[in-house]
Order: sequence, then C-alpha cells, then structure tokens
Amino acid sequence: MALKDMIQNHRERVFINTNHFATTHTLNGIPFNCVVDDDEALKRKNNNVNDISWDNNHTETFIYVRDEDWPGRRVPNEHVWFDNRSFKIEQIHSNMGILGILLVSINPKPIAGDDM
Repeated sequence: MALKDMIQNHRERVFINTNHFATTHTLNGIPFNCVVDDDEALKRKNNNVNDISWDNNHTETFIYVRDEDWPGRRVPNEHVWFDNRSFKIEQIHSNMGILGILLVSINPKPIAGDDM
C-alpha cells in the first residue's frame, strides 16, 4: 500500500477519531469531528516564541478536519460560529485530505466606568 493510501486510511481511523485525538465541535450549529490545536495557533502567531502579551484582544484557534467533513464554506475571511463563538477564518489549507484552518476571534475588553 502506498504512503498516500495509508494516510487516507488513517485520517478517520486514527487522527480524526474521537477515541484518539478528535473531539466533536459545532460550526454554525452543525456538529463535526475535528482536532483543535491551540499550540499550533500560538506557534504560527509568535514564530515559536511564548506569548507574553496580556491585552491583544484576540484569540487564535487552529483546527484539523477531514476535507469531506468540514460543514462550512472554504473561504478566508468568512465569519463563522465555532462552538457558539464568533470567529473569522484567517487561513485555510488542504494537505492530503486534511484541512488546516486558523480561526481568529476578536474579543474587545470593556472599559471600566467611573462607578468602579
């Protein structure tokens, strides 16, 4: 069996398997299985440097999902609801049947009023 065929076979059986790495999440209310990798998002953001910023007002989440399981459009800058939180698709790429998707959420912090 060729390596490419072995990888295709292992996508669901091992990697995108809820008994191993994957968990069930929702995109625009539609459930699907994916692997959430917040460490990968941090590496991409800071080029492997630890993030010491405390007020950058946004979070990044990187997910892996099988090409055929992604329930949304594959369009950068598309606004989506991932696990009932608003995100924008920052990057999306496909590699051997697995989509890698970087989601960015901007969470402005409230300004303290005079009554505090």
